[in-house]
Amino acid sequence: LALACATANAALIINVEGVRGSGKTTWTLSGSSTSNNKGAIRTGSGSDSFNFGDSGQLDNNGQFLATNTTVGENSLFAVTGSAQITLGGSQTRTITHVFLDPDYGGTGDDYGIRVNRTLLYERAIASTWSGSFTLDLDISNFNPGTYRSSPLNSFNLSQGATLIFKETASVPKPPTTPEPTSIPEPSSLALLGLALTGLGFSRKLKGAQSRA
Repeated sequence: LALACATANAALIINVEGVRGSGKTTWTLSGSSTSNNKGAIRTGSGSDSFNFGDSGQLDNNGQFLATNTTVGENSLFAVTGSAQITLGGSQTRTITHVFLDPDYGGTGDDYGIRVNRTLLYERAIASTWSGSFTLDLDISNFNPGTYRSSPLNSFNLSQGATLIFKETASVPKPPTTPEPTSIPEPSSLALLGLALTGLGFSRKLKGAQSRA
């Protein structure tokens, strides 16, 4: 019930799933809200450092990155897919990068996105998130669970954001059925019987002739 309430009230919901060892995770975005301040979301070619305006910082002790993660400080990852953010019903941008920054037990890990063109927005602008993308980062880099960021620390959205990390099981391959052994047709068996009978008769004939 607590999880349902948290996700229902979140402006941005990011569901992250992956099979351990696959080297990939799928990020699905949904939700909508309004901005509580003006700000900007940068492109992937911009600065890689954490920026309060276009990244989210989780609440205290929000460590969604595993302690043995391969993610380094201020890491920017290109994504594959089609996830978008739309502001005011008219400005749409495609998400091209994910920004991750482990705090190693500090105030909370940081996350963010980058888009194909810089997106500037004013206060009280409605936002809608949709679509999904694939990131070349194994699910083992994340701690399973639900994490919440405060409104002021998440893209200036008035209701914050929720990140949900889940490890999924690999789908087993169906068992292979061996091909049935071919069975000779009755006509083939009949021909084989005649051949063996003829061979036996020939041997008897030769034996009789040799005795004569």
